[in-house]
Amino acid sequence: MKIKVKLTLGIGLLFTMIIILGVVGGSYIKTIKSDTENILVDNYITLEYTRNMLLALEDDREKALSDFEENLVKQENNITETGEGEATGQLRLHFDQYKSGSTTPTILKSIRKEIFSIMDMNMQAIKKKSRLAEEKADSAIIWIAITGTTCFLIAFFVLIKLPSNIVNPIKRLTAGI
Repeated sequence: MKIKVKLTLGIGLLFTMIIILGVVGGSYIKTIKSDTENILVDNYITLEYTRNMLLALEDDREKALSDFEENLVKQENNITETGEGEATGQLRLHFDQYKSGSTTPTILKSIRKEIFSIMDMNMQAIKKKSRLAEEKADSAIIWIAITGTTCFLIAFFVLIKLPSNIVNPIKRLTAGI
């Protein structure tokens, strides 16, 4: 095999290993980023809406009802967890009763109970999704380490063998001359 071909193959192999390591690392980082975004988009926003509804309940201004309604509508469009739709439906039912003039302590208690139920579902989902993201991160570390170690070993082998494959023909040529 010619020296130029050996050099091209050796450098090409190293280049390919760098690409493989980059692809493995990048794909795991993208997966972890996506998991983190899902937690924020799905659950944190719901917690924000429910917090705003609780604050509106405590406010006695005229605008408080419209603030509550606005956050309830946003929550109805952000159903992400099992059981959250039913709890939000119950919250809507109790809030409509409250708006129609039934301001009994039982209605307010039911509204708060449904809000806390929605909050609890989403906090549990955040914990679960965080655990899954941690597991994926641990898996990513292992696979990136395996890929990196494999690439290092191959590169080390190329580093040991390539110079001798190039130098030996030159030595033979020099000795022959």
